[in-house]
Amino acid sequence: MIQVRPVGEGEWDVAAQVYTAACPHDPQSGIDLRKRDAEQRGWSYRAATLVAVDGSQVVGTASFYQNPGAYHPNRYSLELAVRPAHQGQGAGGALWTALETRLRALGAESVRGLAREDHPLAPGFLERRGFMPGKRFFYSALDVTAFDHSRIAPGLEALAAQGVRIVSLAELRAAGEPELSARLHALMSDVRQDVPRSEPATPLSFQVFGEAVLGDPGLLPEAYLVAVHDGRFIGQTALFRTEASPELLTGLTGVTRAWRGRGVATGLKLAAIRAAHRLGAPLIRTDNASDNAPMLAINGRLGFVRDPGSIDYQRSF
Repeated sequence: MIQVRPVGEGEWDVAAQVYTAACPHDPQSGIDLRKRDAEQRGWSYRAATLVAVDGSQVVGTASFYQNPGAYHPNRYSLELAVRPAHQGQGAGGALWTALETRLRALGAESVRGLAREDHPLAPGFLERRGFMPGKRFFYSALDVTAFDHSRIAPGLEALAAQGVRIVSLAELRAAGEPELSARLHALMSDVRQDVPRSEPATPLSFQVFGEAVLGDPGLLPEAYLVAVHDGRFIGQTALFRTEASPELLTGLTGVTRAWRGRGVATGLKLAAIRAAHRLGAPLIRTDNASDNAPMLAINGRLGFVRDPGSIDYQRSF
């Protein structure tokens, strides 16, 4: 018989293993899940992680939490996953029932979750529970080992001809760049405004930026890259590593409005590929909304291969 209860302190790793087995395109570690839970509570947000247990085995996990970059006090994000061998046997339904009860008690207005469009069960599971499909997203991967690295130098030289150089967070720290954290926060706050998303962007506080980005243990300082022109920060990208996989995950890639369409995003991506190669990473993964045509075009030219689309489903209460 399936039982649902809050995740135990010693169960974060197994909960992450369940999630990664069900969603290999989005690997997570126990550290990742525990960190998000601690951050949500530290920011006075509402969050919960539950597990479905069959006998002594954890067969499913589900979380709801609030998105600091698109914050609304009564709107939530959802993740729900069941071990592939146990899907279609009631664990997912039991997890959703428990989460729905908690969300209603909190006065939730809505909750959102992603489902791969090619998954045999997930879209139907959500639709039967009143979720409506919305925006489409693509996860994409680049094989770093197969990339033609001779393409990198010309791309960076083209930027240099415009007076743009790309430097890493590690280099900026070593140079003693003044007010670095504040400048990086201002840059991200600027470039993220126009990124297509399911909910309107809200300001990312300096605390959240410092803890969720600069304080992320998976952030790679040598692969957090900033485009600089005449001393001004004009673009950024970043790579992160999770204990769940040797693959690297891409954070936000963005460029200030005045510099868009001038090769800065491509140069940042090329520099990130070079950094990933130096770190010995086999793959870089990223995700983009289907209406983010400029970034999808850049990724396509660089050789990123798209997975089947993921649909953003919303349930209103």
